[in-house]
Amino acid sequence: MKIGYYIHHTTISAGGIFTYSIGILRELLKSTDIEKIIIITSNDVASKIQNYINDEKIETKIVDRNNILINLKLWIWYVLFFLTINFQRLIPINKFFHFLKQKEANLNPYQKIITSSKIDVLHIPVQYSPIYKTLVPVIITMHDLQEYHFPHYFSFKERLGRKIKNRMSINDSDHIIVSFNHVKNDIIKSFMIEEKKVSVCPPPFAESWFLQKNETDWSSLAKKYELEKKYLLYPAATWKHKNHSKLLEAFKEIIDDGLDYELVCTGNKTEFFDKVIRKWIKELNLSNTVHFLGIVPEEDLIGLYKNTSLVVIPTLYEAGSGPLYEAMRYEAPVICSNVTSLPYTIQNDDFVFDPTNSVAIAEKIKMGLTTEEFRKRNVENSKLRMQYFKEIDYTKNFIEVYKMIKQNSLFKK
Repeated sequence: MKIGYYIHHTTISAGGIFTYSIGILRELLKSTDIEKIIIITSNDVASKIQNYINDEKIETKIVDRNNILINLKLWIWYVLFFLTINFQRLIPINKFFHFLKQKEANLNPYQKIITSSKIDVLHIPVQYSPIYKTLVPVIITMHDLQEYHFPHYFSFKERLGRKIKNRMSINDSDHIIVSFNHVKNDIIKSFMIEEKKVSVCPPPFAESWFLQKNETDWSSLAKKYELEKKYLLYPAATWKHKNHSKLLEAFKEIIDDGLDYELVCTGNKTEFFDKVIRKWIKELNLSNTVHFLGIVPEEDLIGLYKNTSLVVIPTLYEAGSGPLYEAMRYEAPVICSNVTSLPYTIQNDDFVFDPTNSVAIAEKIKMGLTTEEFRKRNVENSKLRMQYFKEIDYTKNFIEVYKMIKQNSLFKK
């Protein structure tokens, strides 16, 4: 098979979405069923994945998203496609509108690449595709529908935008891949689509998704970020649902109890950090012990995992937690929220907590820092879970979906 694989031009700053895209790409390269992978991306992303581009299976096609003409064409296509979708809802003549959408796709700059590459399927490992109703089947990965669970964390404009784009992705893609059953259930319930259109394909949890294999040594980390050796780590962008507020409250409690630690948070610093989190840190008198480092190089993050006293993941919602898998992989003691897929991942109630209760978080942190038996059991549990995940054939799930969608496409023709 010849697979088109789109890596979004903004995913490097999107953290988990980029690492997911790389993790799946690594799996696809292992498959003997895939002869060629056409990576469709931007110059910026291509420079970051140079090691993969050199693989003989890979061919790279660049779309310059800084080009005004390309962006104008994309905007025109999007407006026309959006209008067509809404007319279709009013006048449900599906065959006509399907034909119209295919004609509109010819305006899209991605269409030329897809046509000339002669791919069998196009996999978009992010929620929104840059093109639909092209000449080959489009498969998207839907990561979550968190706005349905926490609408108050999104403005009306954000909710509306996500709803429009989600509906477009779900209705106009040919198939949907999700990593977990709870996401599949959300999609079926919220959008009333057939179950057979959604496939659960877990990503390779046991494998490193980082591009880098090297790690920064502790002395360099300490000097670069002005850190002390004893610290807690939470790698997550500062979105509201990441729940930094309760973590800060819990951290304040352990500091007041006399435990001498620092808190290190990595990940994209959103507007919410400047508007709210910075104020919380000051009000809790934690300015000297809390460090928000922003996005750090992968080798630094690996070093931070390997030197931390404890990884704490207090998130309120995740499809799946990359930091949890990373902490377990690097054998860092880790505790996490009892939400969505996280309890399944860690598979031990001793190491989870209620993320809405800062006192419960603080108690679990204290155990993770002061009880050696707890720490040893935690690391042993991580080893067992990683061994379990290593035995799963992740590639097989994706290949089966590709083959099925390719076959369905040939049948329709």
